Amino acid sequence: MIKFLFVLSVITSYTQLSYSMNPKEIVIVINPGSTSTKIALYNRSELVNEHIIRHSQKELDQFHKVTDQFEYRYQMVEAGLDQMLSEKDAIVIGIVGRGGIVKPLEGGTYKISNKFLEDARTGSYGDHASNLGSMLANKLAKHFNLDESFTVDPVSAGNIWEKARISGVPGIERNRRGHPLNMKMTARKIAKQQNIPFEKAKYVIAHLGGGISIAAVDGGKIVDVNDALMGMGPFSPNRAGALPTRGVMDLCYSMPRKDVETLLSKNSGLKAYLGVDDLRDVFKLIDEGNEKAQLVYDAFVYQIAKEIGAYHVALKCKANGVIITGGIAYSERFISDLKEYVSDLTNFFVYPGENEMEALAEGAFRVIDGIELALKY
Repeated sequence: MIKFLFVLSVITSYTQLSYSMNPKEIVIVINPGSTSTKIALYNRSELVNEHIIRHSQKELDQFHKVTDQFEYRYQMVEAGLDQMLSEKDAIVIGIVGRGGIVKPLEGGTYKISNKFLEDARTGSYGDHASNLGSMLANKLAKHFNLDESFTVDPVSAGNIWEKARISGVPGIERNRRGHPLNMKMTARKIAKQQNIPFEKAKYVIAHLGGGISIAAVDGGKIVDVNDALMGMGPFSPNRAGALPTRGVMDLCYSMPRKDVETLLSKNSGLKAYLGVDDLRDVFKLIDEGNEKAQLVYDAFVYQIAKEIGAYHVALKCKANGVIITGGIAYSERFISDLKEYVSDLTNFFVYPGENEMEALAEGAFRVIDGIELALKY
């Protein structure tokens, strides 16, 4: 109890102190996506300015790997930031980039090290647009004469229970690649809303977008989560989710490995069954009387609900709430259908969108202001 009261005291002191801190001090936030790069300026209380750089698929197709796009994207990001800062009277005190697919590690804010950069650049654990986040942040720090740069809750971050890693086959470990950045920030907000210390809260969080990850959060830590890219969990708009083993074996013996990876991670789910991967298009098909669309959509909702139920049980049915977030959470029709399955489990919250930019900024400020210590990769 003494330790908990001390934490509250520190947080209270920081809240009071933040009002006297210089509002001109900002952190730069970088979030690369598959066809865009989001850049933003945040002070300690709000978004100051933001911009989205769009990249055409034709331009991106010239690069073999995602991380080969680094110099191409960096030039555009640097120019965009210089323009944004010329319009603001701001002092840059930090740079933070979205973390990519690196080795499994605990959640938190990390200083970007040479080893982190090497694993992101080479794609040793996965080639993904988010790998560019740390690379861009590191070079921008030098551009703004800063000694360090940060990343927060990379894709592979979590404090996974050891029992959750066991797969059933020695030598094969269950992966955890989800959306920890948005998940943890959303959980913090809901815990505050419920007046529960984040370090004591238990939630089942479903991030529903192009990729779907569903996690158990216990004591402010992600203790179990499906592999949102290629592994367990429900199918998504274009990803396969969990599959019968024999079917996977047949695929692997019928086509090259790269083709199997592309099929399972980009050309499965709603897209494979219906030819569309936008839920609005699925609803349009249903409303036109397409019975197949109705069946596939019903399966989509059903699988998500089952996974939420499984993680509620993983928390021994003691979750303080089920939280639905991500882009699909904007759909009132989907939420209504999902609630029929899971709303009676515990408190039910909907927090739409992917609030990654805010989460990155908050994580950087917690370290810059001494509320947390930066972790080492």
